[in-house]
Amino acid sequence: RCPRPSEAILGVLRELLGPGGRSVPLPQALQVLGARGFTPAQVREALQEYEGLNVLQVNPAQSRVTFV
Repeated sequence: RCPRPSEAILGVLRELLGPGGRSVPLPQALQVLGARGFTPAQVREALQEYEGLNVLQVNPAQSRVTFV
């Protein structure tokens, strides 16, 4: 089955973490996600969705995504 864009974005973010990682630089994530065809609006929506579910957090400077 084809995942929703937000599910696919979460999967890519988890890939970027690497083993034992908890956070990823947001600019790097945006570059990789853009190369995989996701729009900035889709990424913003996914980050907001998963922040609301307490799965991840974006720091106030918008420079890192950290998994909770």
